[in-house]
Amino acid sequence: MEIRRLGRGDGARLRDVRLRALADAPYAFSSSWGREVGFGLEIWEERVAESELGERGVVFVAIDDDRGVGMAGGFVVGEGPRVVILWGMWVDPVARQGGLGRALVEAVAGWAGNLGAVHVRLAVTDGDECRPAAALYRRLGFVDTGEREPLEWNPSRVTRVLSRSVRAPA
Repeated sequence: MEIRRLGRGDGARLRDVRLRALADAPYAFSSSWGREVGFGLEIWEERVAESELGERGVVFVAIDDDRGVGMAGGFVVGEGPRVVILWGMWVDPVARQGGLGRALVEAVAGWAGNLGAVHVRLAVTDGDECRPAAALYRRLGFVDTGEREPLEWNPSRVTRVLSRSVRAPA
């Protein structure tokens, strides 16, 4: 298993893993499979090119036998003490429970730390199906900020915003 930062030419890989994530866990993301399935390869290549620069965003994919089995991205918000938003976190059901989620979160947090970020934030959907993800985030030091946001594509679903220091607690 390898965690790899996506770069130029990886648009098809990003498309594959992102669409599988949206299909597997539609309740967990601010976008939907129906919205993104129609994006042309040039859109996916643009997303990868933006993350390749590394100053404002990044995408990591877990690769097993040349297949993407997980992903996590990050992007910088605001100025001053930098905050990075972790987005798109997903692990294929066949690869869960092996530490891959932790490795992906820490890859984004490591990138954030190299930029001088202070905090990593994410949103996790309320609901039974998201309890395993929420438990993972708690184990990794994330705490509930009290902020709530509706999912963009499904405002009837609410997310909780979690935050932690870039450096994981000991």
